[in-house]
Amino acid sequence: MGVHGGPFWAGVVSGGGVYTHYDNYAVYTFTGSGDFTVRRGAQGGITADILMVGGGGAGGGVNDGGGGAGGVIVGSNSNISAGSYSIVIGAGAPRQRGHVQSADAENGADTTAFSMIAKGGGGGSRHGVTDGRAGGSGGGGGHAWQDQYGGASNQASYTGFTSYGNSGGDSGFGSPYLGAGGGGAGAVGDDATEDTSGGDGGVGISNVYRTGAAVFYGGGGGGGTQGGGSAGAGGNGGGGAGTTTSTNATSGTANTGGGGGGAGYNGSTTNLIGGGGGSGIVVVRLGAL
Repeated sequence: MGVHGGPFWAGVVSGGGVYTHYDNYAVYTFTGSGDFTVRRGAQGGITADILMVGGGGAGGGVNDGGGGAGGVIVGSNSNISAGSYSIVIGAGAPRQRGHVQSADAENGADTTAFSMIAKGGGGGSRHGVTDGRAGGSGGGGGHAWQDQYGGASNQASYTGFTSYGNSGGDSGFGSPYLGAGGGGAGAVGDDATEDTSGGDGGVGISNVYRTGAAVFYGGGGGGGTQGGGSAGAGGNGGGGAGTTTSTNATSGTANTGGGGGGAGYNGSTTNLIGGGGGSGIVVVRLGAL
């Protein structure tokens, strides 16, 4: 249930998010969809610090690339005019179902607020056929009988805000079968290292708006492997780790936009499962009146 106003902002704003405060800041955090309202009595609107993160992409299901992180948008001292704003939090992409070669892992859903879109992360590439998908950060390339490439970032820029998103890493081909890391908000996903390891997910970015303490958002998922070599680690910022041949990959962390890890392959038609993406978040931080 939303808490209306707060010690500094009662009668000025109301929100469907969770209200907290620290130092001289009032904070509305949205981990689910809701409304944020600036009342008409606020002359000329208000200024706020805003963080938006899209939902993370899923990792592939067979020796495949890690999921890309959700796109990240950050604004400081941004003007919000009087009115009511719908805030929609992007869900993370669902887990990839085992040995599926007919479809890519899915993209995360977009987060929307204040007429901006934080794009969902790109899904990791499917086994043997396509490149990683484009997204807020792109999904990593998976094992193939040819090189597979990471998806690009399609995160848009907005005036007065900084947008973050990067491409996924590239995989090689041949044995052992190695997936690349998904892109992170702060860095590209690592390429798979031939004969050695799956690529690590790209690192996210640090932000202090929610509690005053630095938290990383938007880490890419690590690549999965088969037949030798180590799996890729998830990027700092909620990225899930890839896996080898014995366990399912790790999903991205909720409310970070982290990409899911890519799965390995255990030689079974039931196979292992790639990690799902972490859901997104919106944080609106207000200073003291």
